[in-house]
Amino acid sequence: MPFRLGLVLFPGCMPAGLFAAADMVRACNLRSGRERMQVTWVGTGRGDVPTQGGPSLRAEASLGAAGCDAWLLPGLWLASTDALDAALQVQQPLVEALRKPGAVPELWSYCAGVALAAAAGRLDRREATATWWLQPVLAARFPRVRWKASADLARSRSTLTAAGPNGYLPLMLDQLARHYPADELDDVQELLMLPRPRERHAAFQAVEMIRVSHPSLRNLLAWARVTPANDVSLASAARQLNLSVRTLCRLVGGETRIPAGEWLRLAKLGQAAEALRSSRAPVKTIADDLGFGSEGSLYRAFKAVTQLTPSDYRQAYGALPAAMRRKSLG
Repeated sequence: MPFRLGLVLFPGCMPAGLFAAADMVRACNLRSGRERMQVTWVGTGRGDVPTQGGPSLRAEASLGAAGCDAWLLPGLWLASTDALDAALQVQQPLVEALRKPGAVPELWSYCAGVALAAAAGRLDRREATATWWLQPVLAARFPRVRWKASADLARSRSTLTAAGPNGYLPLMLDQLARHYPADELDDVQELLMLPRPRERHAAFQAVEMIRVSHPSLRNLLAWARVTPANDVSLASAARQLNLSVRTLCRLVGGETRIPAGEWLRLAKLGQAAEALRSSRAPVKTIADDLGFGSEGSLYRAFKAVTQLTPSDYRQAYGALPAAMRRKSLG
């Protein structure tokens, strides 16, 4: 039986990521030659749902009646963090539906949609991430969630969260890898019109989720991203995959042409690079959040890989935090 994914519509949602997710599933099914996953448009009830600044879309079934294995929550329009409380109040019917006992086994969300999952209590005592400018207010409002400040993807029991308005892409690639063979998913990524990730320093290309096709390495990359840097070692990584260190080194080296230890270091440094790019957080805070032990340790490792200090990297690759802080993101 195919895995059933419900694409959740609610008033004022921003559905671009849902359309992209549906296209990715359709493309993977076509490449596979059979329906391994199917999508259904769902809402708190059946019928037309107005989207943010766009047309109404039709929910084919209500959340409880669709028989889905997972729901995918898109983002919603927020002009600033000050608008969060009002937005959650407007979405109270959806929050209550997400909160009901016996709700769907898995809940996936990205960007501001993570706030709805948190408001429903679905992220309590679980690891989760969110878009950087939302993280402080979400951490204060939902302290029972184990927020991972620098992670772009956080997987926990029955939940999956992703940061950024384009968070549906790494989220869907992570989940599609559970249901489709690596060669089929690789073909979809290479041949079909999927969004391209933003440009990063070339040193981190090998640890971008979109470029990693081997299922074991994708799992290892997700594990490394939620593990403190000082705890990421060849031995702990091998245990994660139930492999010997020697077999792990052969696997990583064969797939990436990079020594396994260096690849694992890049996974953590790539997170530091993203935090430097997208936030104003001090280098010490980033080092502490990612478990590097000290600011100096991160500084030395980062410069050895990029030939740039963290400050120079932020200047060269950083976004415009002051403008982005007030920018409307979904």
